Amino acid sequence: MERKERLKKVFGLLFIFPLLALFLSWAWAAEEPYPNRPISIMIHMGPGGVVDTHVKIVGDRLAEILGQPLIRVHKPGGGGSLAASLAAKAKPDGYTLFTGTSTTNVLIPMVKKVDYTHEDLLPLGIYARGVHGFYVKTNAKWKTFQEFIEDAKTRPGPMKISSYGKQTFGEFVIEDLNKKARVKMVQVPYKSCAETVSALLGGHVDADVCTSSMGQVAAGAVRILAVADYERSEFSPDVKTMKEWGYPVTLPAFFSFCLPAKTPKPIVDKLSNAMQEVFKRHGKQIRAELLNLETVASFYDSQQSLQRFKENYDMAFRIAKEIGYLEQK
Repeated sequence: MERKERLKKVFGLLFIFPLLALFLSWAWAAEEPYPNRPISIMIHMGPGGVVDTHVKIVGDRLAEILGQPLIRVHKPGGGGSLAASLAAKAKPDGYTLFTGTSTTNVLIPMVKKVDYTHEDLLPLGIYARGVHGFYVKTNAKWKTFQEFIEDAKTRPGPMKISSYGKQTFGEFVIEDLNKKARVKMVQVPYKSCAETVSALLGGHVDADVCTSSMGQVAAGAVRILAVADYERSEFSPDVKTMKEWGYPVTLPAFFSFCLPAKTPKPIVDKLSNAMQEVFKRHGKQIRAELLNLETVASFYDSQQSLQRFKENYDMAFRIAKEIGYLEQK
């Protein structure tokens, strides 16, 4: 009888030890510091593009702070919606980031049928913004933005303005300006800012709204009359905002690394704090490198970024509704 009891105890311990080991492994895993392995970052454009270069400029320095590499995963397609969708559905453990922009996070889920919303992606911290400029040829007769608007009001036919595509923030700037200035300018959509400025130089349009024509300004081919932003651009500090001219059109294009929305707060905080540290250590170099890409370094923490994207959303929603895009969706 005594021998049986001893055997029962032995077998009982043999059963308990594996459970105890498993429990301890779970507890240890739960307490592992984050991050303890490489982090993937989904890039919604192909290799060598502007956003890929942003990852090199900002992301590589973020990896340095975190002590783990950022593995680039290029997923172009759907204007950025493919990568956004994959990132929104990824496991919310902090090991999948996404190169979110105002287009991927705000505009696409607003005007197109996709399987994610603007609330499914959480910004870590906006690190830059693209500025929409209003450009004319250097030899154009309009010397100021107001002269252009006044001419648009009195000319028999509508002014033609090139943009980098339908259902883009470029189009939304033109349409909002039409409303605020009480004019009717016609958008001529192209596929890129390179094409829009070519159309301007070729005399096919009267003006150009895009985020990257400063190279042509430097070359003396075009002039910038106004910017659609909250403040004047670092590229051309003497150029007034549309708001300063009396037409409050403010639609900057934001850039931010993002996470799935359900990522635990401690991980979000760690990454957001790391982004702040990146700008503390390397802000001057980042600013210079981003300016070469015609984007302005503007760091906001995660909460401030949520607010900025919300402002973007509210403005874009109103314009999309006025254009009729929401009914077409």
